[in-house]
Amino acid sequence: MRIRDVRVDDVAAARNWRLKAVDDVPDDIIDWEIEDCSAFDLSDTVVYSALSVFEDGEVRPALVIREVGSYDWWGDMCEYVAGAWQALAPDPSTTTESCVGNPLPDDPSFMGEYAHDRQREQFARWRGALKMMPRGSVWAPLRWIRSLFH
Repeated sequence: MRIRDVRVDDVAAARNWRLKAVDDVPDDIIDWEIEDCSAFDLSDTVVYSALSVFEDGEVRPALVIREVGSYDWWGDMCEYVAGAWQALAPDPSTTTESCVGNPLPDDPSFMGEYAHDRQREQFARWRGALKMMPRGSVWAPLRWIRSLFH
C-alpha cells in the first residue's frame, strides 16, 4: 500500500501505519510504501492520521510521517485536498492547528501543549465535525465550522 491509497475513512478512524523500509524511496511522498501496524519500535517511522484545522474553519485530513523515537515535534506531512493526497509545503501565511488522532504512548514528541491526551481530544472534536458532512463529499472548505473553532 502507498500513502496515496490511504482512505479518508481510515484517517477519521485514527489509524496509524509504518513506513516500509525500501531500497529506492520515491521522490514523491504519496508514493512511499506503508503497512498496517499496531506495535512500533523506536527505530520505526510512523504515519499518523491527523487533521489540519485552518483559522478560517477549513478542516483537511492529513498524515504526519515521523520517526517514533525522535524528540522533534513534526516530520513530513501531506493533506487530502480535492480528492487526492499531496505533500504539504510549509506556508508561513497560513495559520493551522494540526492534531494527531492516535499518538503512540512511547513517542516522546507529544509533551506540554502537544500532549497525547490533548492531541486525541482535538482530533475527536474535529473528526466529529467532519462526520456531519454528507457521505461522498470531497472534504472541501467548511466555513460553517468556524463557530466551533472559537
